[in-house]
Amino acid sequence: MLRIHLCWALGAVLVSLAGLANAQIYTWTDANGNKIYSDQPHPDSRRIDLPPTNTVETAVPQMRERTPDQNQDAEGKPTNSYNTLQIASPDHDEAVRANDGSLTLVVNTEPPLAPGHILRASVDGEMRPAATAGNGQATQRLTLTELDRGSHDIVAVVTNSRGEEVQRSQGITVHLQRTSLLQPGRTGSNAAPQAPQKPAAGNPAP
Repeated sequence: MLRIHLCWALGAVLVSLAGLANAQIYTWTDANGNKIYSDQPHPDSRRIDLPPTNTVETAVPQMRERTPDQNQDAEGKPTNSYNTLQIASPDHDEAVRANDGSLTLVVNTEPPLAPGHILRASVDGEMRPAATAGNGQATQRLTLTELDRGSHDIVAVVTNSRGEEVQRSQGITVHLQRTSLLQPGRTGSNAAPQAPQKPAAGNPAP
């Protein structure tokens, strides 16, 4: 137990004096047999040579310069994220028959549409509610409904989760053809209106 006590005491003294690089450590045994350590010499003391003090250089943390988001410019405005954002179908200036007024767009992106991005379509300058969330696929299908017959300018638009526009495609023009209620030859409840028939002449008087 005494040896353990002395080892602990020696360790504590060495640790407490480790910061004094040029200090001299002396030790001796007093009249009661206790081991004494001090930086002051004693008539019965002997000097202890300390090994070189271990030093650890602390790295100074470097402040990293904040870089803009990869989808934003220096002013925080969204920038292009896709090398390709293109309406692959229908073709530009194509006539499409859709009696129910629906039209399905096939849109290609490269790289694939990212999670957190949403694909929508602008028709004649108005953003349509139909949307497709990013799923890591390079080809997306987006169905637009309730389109009127006639020509429409369509643009594919990618937004982020906050609704901010990230990128838009080159626009195309589609000519939507729907069957008119006035078209001759229609039958049933959707038949084109007919002019009233001329009343038949009555029998001549005898």
